[in-house]
Amino acid sequence: MDSIQSKFVYGGTTDYGSGREINEDFLTFSVLREDILLGVIADGAGSRQCGFAFQPAVIAATEIVSVVERMYKSNPEIVEQYPVEVLSEAVNSANRSIGIFKVANEDLYSGFGVCLSVCLVIGGRFYLAHCGNTRIYLIRHMQDGSSKIIQLTHDHTKAAEMVAEGTLADGEEYYSHPARYTFTSGLGFVPDPEIQTYSARLKHGDLLVLTSDGIHYAIKPDAIRDIILQSDNWEMASKSLIDGAKMLKMNDNMTAAIIYNF
Repeated sequence: MDSIQSKFVYGGTTDYGSGREINEDFLTFSVLREDILLGVIADGAGSRQCGFAFQPAVIAATEIVSVVERMYKSNPEIVEQYPVEVLSEAVNSANRSIGIFKVANEDLYSGFGVCLSVCLVIGGRFYLAHCGNTRIYLIRHMQDGSSKIIQLTHDHTKAAEMVAEGTLADGEEYYSHPARYTFTSGLGFVPDPEIQTYSARLKHGDLLVLTSDGIHYAIKPDAIRDIILQSDNWEMASKSLIDGAKMLKMNDNMTAAIIYNF
């Protein structure tokens, strides 16, 4: 897309993190119109076996942006009137792209997989599509002067299923359980990935936060909220989240992004 000034303030930081030789996370934004912003956070797996020549997170996220941009250029009203359907089609297209690699060369690409969360903000409303264990949060200021952070996406993991079934406690037990890395949805992880969709109105002062598991498996939601609200801008906030996750010795890539709705 041509360079367009956005009404939203946004940005993020991605980092190798602790104990990793390459960053398999990927973050990208696209401004479709002054009041339409698309953001994608993706966490890939399996690039090691092909010598890091291809990054599944980059492939998937780039395809999603390409699909949405093409649809918008062709007919802007489709994106504005059917945003959830557009995002779902974009994610399915990315899933097909990952599948093509796996079918083309099973030896090199059989381990390809991607968790991702997509956020599309149109004026005073946002829409999301999600699969895997990346996350999108909403931080909202309340009338009494407090603020709360709400996790909008559901982790598609075996551990999350255990929490729902009541066989695993949420909180510390979840965050230390190995099944939090066993995916029940995600591109390349299952034949027909479940895509969570959601939409809601944005209020003045709302913040949308996108994180990979290297951040939110290390830093709990209330701490994420506090770090962001105590920071002057998205760059300081995202870097502080990464620094915090590193201090907690999280052995993973780390990505955090914030969209401010002033």
